[in-house]
Amino acid sequence: MENLQSSLPGWEIVRCIGSGSSGKVYEIKKKDEYGGDFHCALKVISVPGSQKEYDEMLETMSEFAMRAKLREKVEEISNEYRLLGALRGHPNVVNCEDQMIIPHENDMGWDIYIRMELLQSLPDYVRENGMTVENVIKLGSDMCSALELCRENNIIHRDIKPQNIFVSRYGVFKLGDFGVAKASTIRTSADKVGTYSYMAPEVYKGKGYDDRVDIYSLGMVLYWLLNERRGPFLPMPPQTPTPEQITDAQIRRFRGEMLPQPKNGGTALKKVVMTACNYKIADRYAGPAEFKRALKLAAQGKAEPEPVQPSFGSDEATVREEFKADPRPEYIPEMPSEPRPQPQPKQKPRPEPAQTEKAPPKQAESEKKPKKSMFGYILALFLIIAAMATAIIVFALSGSDGGRDDEPKQSVSPTPTATPEPEKLDVKSVMLSSPSLTLTVEDEAQLKVSCMPEPAAGQDEPEYVWKSSDTSIVTVSQDGKLNAVSEGSATIMVYVKDKMEVYDQCTVIVERPKVTELTIEEMPTKTVYSVGEELDTTGLVLRAYYNNGSAKRITDPSEYTVECDMTGLGNRDATVTYDGKTVTYTVRVSLFG
Repeated sequence: MENLQSSLPGWEIVRCIGSGSSGKVYEIKKKDEYGGDFHCALKVISVPGSQKEYDEMLETMSEFAMRAKLREKVEEISNEYRLLGALRGHPNVVNCEDQMIIPHENDMGWDIYIRMELLQSLPDYVRENGMTVENVIKLGSDMCSALELCRENNIIHRDIKPQNIFVSRYGVFKLGDFGVAKASTIRTSADKVGTYSYMAPEVYKGKGYDDRVDIYSLGMVLYWLLNERRGPFLPMPPQTPTPEQITDAQIRRFRGEMLPQPKNGGTALKKVVMTACNYKIADRYAGPAEFKRALKLAAQGKAEPEPVQPSFGSDEATVREEFKADPRPEYIPEMPSEPRPQPQPKQKPRPEPAQTEKAPPKQAESEKKPKKSMFGYILALFLIIAAMATAIIVFALSGSDGGRDDEPKQSVSPTPTATPEPEKLDVKSVMLSSPSLTLTVEDEAQLKVSCMPEPAAGQDEPEYVWKSSDTSIVTVSQDGKLNAVSEGSATIMVYVKDKMEVYDQCTVIVERPKVTELTIEEMPTKTVYSVGEELDTTGLVLRAYYNNGSAKRITDPSEYTVECDMTGLGNRDATVTYDGKTVTYTVRVSLFG
């Protein structure tokens, strides 16, 4: 914090207002020319992100390679500032004021400061103010306006989610955090970036995509707002989704199951959201302008128009459409009334069918045609005679052996042709069998990886490299086998060898084993007591069964607790508690024991 303060002369750090994987955001202020306080937001990104990342890089690469890698990362982060500069001044895009890149004094690395206008994040705004249907429509319209500007500048945001949408004090919604945005002149990409909960299916599957992935993600944000801040296929509040339920919901959405309609909103608005979130790219809105127009109609209670893109008649056609670089139809100019004559390839003349008559062409051409036709007939007749003569000669030669048909005729085998070596597989994307897993300590699991395109016959599978972000929590072998070591969370990454940009990752949560059942294996030695005696558990042996299939024998009294009311006479229940599970046994209390 002191280093940060010294780098900002004239500014005062008020507080840290947020942090994430990409850095921290602070509220800062300084005196303006009128003596008042001028407030801004300051995004601070360190490269490398932590001492751990620095040490790991230093272990695996040379100092030269490490410096080049870090410089490349700084360049990628600076891309956000350049993109925001191109969009600066738009009311629905976070305004970026300036940027500083400050090198570290002693080690390799940099701190990147990006100063922006001070806004409130959408999740914070919703928690404090709630969200009406009218506000949801306004948010959608504001974001569509921002995406229209992005389309004009050939920018795909690729990470639209509630955390990247902000609200001004005047209630204007703004799109921010362009850290993973992509500038592309063809508006297509295959990079697998973004947040799973709002990611379009084609991004997750590693297919080529265009800026309609932003349409899908915005639709998922509106769905989340209308569905009491729950994505599709998740249980509704007050129930908290489990990691397994979250994973299952994502898998169902990515494989194209029909989404249930959000809980709130009118019929017209629900239809708009469902169109934006359509699994088939061609059935979504063609662009933000169409999306915004549909939202405007929904605000009036009217049904939105059908998507501009027509749906295809079969799944096969849809798949073909999705694999195109840019499936949106291009503008086709009107053709002239008189078609231009097209040059014809040179062919051998052949007779034309006598039944076919075409419209009479120009006089000059009609005079030439009979000659051309007669020549074709003569040539055809000559070819027929030549073929017949050849057949007669071949037949005569075959019978020149005196008609000895009993002798086998020697067949001529065709010369074998060498089978060409298959080309090396050029992998465009990889996909793991699951985006997340929940394991218990000492559990094992197997992750499988597939690639696009798939290897053809004769092609070798690509060689993969597996990495774990924290081997103290979970390890991974080079064939994708996981071993849960300790409680915590880690990320498993797989990439194509010598092609690190082609990768996928899986979040692994490791929990300690949970007791599912508790039994008494051996009763305590003493089970009969006099009034006022203390309970004695000597000899008590418990057995705990865990959700990973293991079991544990418990003999140490310090590991469990026992409660029993010994003040009354007769049979009394002693309740033993271990790791949240209980079991009881009976003792007898009498006057004399």
